[in-house]
Amino acid sequence: MLKLAITRWQQTQGKYVGIIQDLQRFKPESLKPRQVGQGATVLVGELVGTFQQDWYCITFPKEELEFEEAREKARAILDMENQRRAAGKPSLTA
Repeated sequence: MLKLAITRWQQTQGKYVGIIQDLQRFKPESLKPRQVGQGATVLVGELVGTFQQDWYCITFPKEELEFEEAREKARAILDMENQRRAAGKPSLTA
């Protein structure tokens, strides 16, 4: 699995959304939300042509955080997940 990082940020009416990977990499019907703490939700799905699960995006509610806070929390969560992956530990979403 690749090292996770935000490729771009989007905003919906109620959320900050950090896109990690291109949506076309995932089987659309496979995307499911998972809570990872710190107010964050990750959409996890199956990569096309594999049976591997990976992270598509991470979201934070706007009513609870400012954008900079969401960016900092996302960076910390992704760092933690990348460290877990490098050490062969289960995902935060497992």
